[in-house]
Amino acid sequence: MKKSLIFKNLVVILLVSSVTILSSCIKNRNTGATDFTLITPIVQIVEGGLYQFGNQALLFPATDPSDTTWFRLNYAAKTVAPTDIVLTIAVDNAALAAYNAANPLATYSIFPSNIYKLPFTSITIKAGQTYSDPVPVVIYPVNVDPSKNLMLPITITAASGVNISSNFGTIYYHFIGNCLAGTYNDVGTRYNYVGVIGWTGGAIPPATGGSSTIPGVKTIAPVSATISTTFYSNLGAGTSRDYYFTYDCSVGGTNIDATLSQSFLDGTSNVLFVTHSYNPALKQITMLSTYNNQPGGAGNDRIISEVLTHQ
Repeated sequence: MKKSLIFKNLVVILLVSSVTILSSCIKNRNTGATDFTLITPIVQIVEGGLYQFGNQALLFPATDPSDTTWFRLNYAAKTVAPTDIVLTIAVDNAALAAYNAANPLATYSIFPSNIYKLPFTSITIKAGQTYSDPVPVVIYPVNVDPSKNLMLPITITAASGVNISSNFGTIYYHFIGNCLAGTYNDVGTRYNYVGVIGWTGGAIPPATGGSSTIPGVKTIAPVSATISTTFYSNLGAGTSRDYYFTYDCSVGGTNIDATLSQSFLDGTSNVLFVTHSYNPALKQITMLSTYNNQPGGAGNDRIISEVLTHQ
């Protein structure tokens, strides 16, 4: 009985200690919510901070004349804003320099002035609110050089005396450059066959189902620093029937890996890339491939020959 009483007393002491410790934490373990009564009010960019860097990449189509992206400013405190809080934002070259110093293997250049517009540099979080209206940033993708890493860091520089978050006070909009990206002249032919011919290389046999010329210009768009994409053969942009090229510009060489979009592969069979090469001196991609247009070889074979030369 004595041991039991001691144990019960110990449990009570531990429980009281746990309550004391938990009450001093910012996070409430029951809800996972932040207890703002224990922190000083700050302002921040909701979508900002380096931990969200991947979500700040801009993926607009390269041919778009203009697009708009948006972010929000937040008053993080135990209550709503007591008065209007006027915030000033600006393009932050120092943030770019700090990012590049911390990431020397993947540095960025500042956005040229002809690829963006910041319509507002003064934004208000109104009294009684915690968020600003969405803040627009206009982008002109058609003016972007897709071969370059470009960044537009936007930082809160003033906030009516309210503290600015050190972690979430900047948003790092960026384009990921890829050395293959750009506009290419495409010289190519699609050879159609009736049934299966089983071609795996060598001379291209006469097209028993006719042939067609592949459109003369294609745009290769970056997906990442090493992966880029354009539409396959003459199947058209926006059809989810695309090439995906993998080429590491820092390594170089003449080999370029190629695959096709999964949605296209799901409806075909017997896909084979006979030639997949890159000439860095000429900036020229050569692709020679074949496929059957039905799963299980139940359709008609195709041979695709393309030579893409960077303009």
